[in-house]
Formats: sequence, C-alpha cells, structure tokens
Amino acid sequence: MLSLFGKGRAKDEGMPGGRIDLPFPVWFSRHGQTDWNKAGRFQGHSDIPLNETGRQQAARNGRALRERIKNLDELVFVTSPLVRAAETLEIIRDKLGLPRRRYGVDDRLIEIDLGDWNGKTVDEINAEDPGVWERRQKDKWAYKVPGGESYADAAARTREFLLELKGPALIVGHGASGRILRGYLCGLDRQGLTHLKSPQDLVFELKGGKEKTV
Repeated sequence: MLSLFGKGRAKDEGMPGGRIDLPFPVWFSRHGQTDWNKAGRFQGHSDIPLNETGRQQAARNGRALRERIKNLDELVFVTSPLVRAAETLEIIRDKLGLPRRRYGVDDRLIEIDLGDWNGKTVDEINAEDPGVWERRQKDKWAYKVPGGESYADAAARTREFLLELKGPALIVGHGASGRILRGYLCGLDRQGLTHLKSPQDLVFELKGGKEKTV
C-alpha cells in the first residue's frame, strides 16, 4: 500500500468545511503520463494528451479496477474536461468492458490553474524568480501562482462537486486538484494534503475517511 503522506507532513488547519463523509466508496485515478509530465513541465489548464506510457498506465488501472469493482452498474463515471483525463477514463472503461464514451464531464475537476508556470520546469521558474519554488513549497495551500490559482482557490469547487455525489463514483482527475479531493474524503490538514504522493499508475479507493491503493 502506498503511504498517504510525502515528506515533511505538518499538522495544520483542517480543510474548509471539514471532512466530507460519504456513505459509499469513491475511486480516484490521476490521468496517465504526458510528454510534459515526462519532461517535468507544469501543465495546469494546458490541454496536453497522454503519451504511450500514459495509455499503458490507464490500461493498468482499468485492469486493476476490473478485479476490484463488482457492481459496475451502480457506478458513476466522471472526468475533468482536459483531454489527458478524459482519455484515461476512456481507456479504463474499455478495460472494464464498457463503452469508452459514456461518462460525465465536470469542469470542477479541472487541474489547479498554474497560470504563468504552464509549460515551464522548476529550473526555468527559479531562473526567472530565484527562490520562488521554495517559497511555494512552504505553503502550497495559500500560494497563488502568478496568473493562476492556489490550492485554496480550487478547494471550494472540489468540495461542491463531492457534496453533490449521490452514489459510488470513479473519478479521473489530476495531481493537485486530486490531492484536494482526497484530502476532503480523508480529513487531512491543509498543509499535509498538498504533499500527498500522486502516482499515475495506481487508483485510490476512498471510503470511511481512509484511502488505499488499487
């Protein structure tokens, strides 16, 4: 099982509105790898497609879920509007033996907007503004990327989405916005959730305030 927390998890304030307790399971998958992921480039709202590794990761996640989920008829499938997430869900559905294109799209699942950092690496960002990466790492929750968003900005839409769920769901989203979703369902603190690991070749099963990997 993958550890929930990255290095340096700090005790901090809880999530706005507190933990969301749902009486049914939620499965969350980050989209598969893209060429920008491979190169270490921030994507944010940039609509970058999967590469071949990303497609293989999505297929792996679909096969794993096929062994785990027994009642597919009860499941709601929903994705971020960005192509890397939608394609990941289509591949997962294919491996589940379902039609690729029958799913919902919700704009509230979109990745955090990284504004001026889109398309850039950490080295490029630090070259333009020395030390900015370290400043963000100290408080990723509140730090607003120039021209973009903070984690705090994206939390309200994520919470709204989760509160509208009526039954078991398989959600495909992104690294940063997915950490917020997982944080709400697991009752994590603000600073701690921003350092969650976010693999692309595992699915998180969230239920009863806990998560485990599939």
